[in-house]
Amino acid sequence: MKGSTAEIERQARAILESVESGVELIDERARPFVERHGVTIVAAGLAALVGVGAAVMIVRRRRRRTLVMRLHDATTSVGDRLERPLSTIKSAAERIAH
Repeated sequence: MKGSTAEIERQARAILESVESGVELIDERARPFVERHGVTIVAAGLAALVGVGAAVMIVRRRRRRTLVMRLHDATTSVGDRLERPLSTIKSAAERIAH
């Protein structure tokens, strides 16, 4: 049992050291590039974000509304138009009844 635990710990240490050396290598190679081109990278990221946002807005605006959505809006609109005359008729009927 102790042998297998020690072996697992040794493998875990080896993997950890490998990952740490990889991170250090990336840091060594990427840092000069980022320092030279940092502003350009940020500007390109912001431009991409604005472009995606504009595309989403355009797609939403140009998306064709479904028949169900149009029918729902039409019935709501008709209901709103009829509500005032019906309430006026109801109030007039109540006044006449009293």
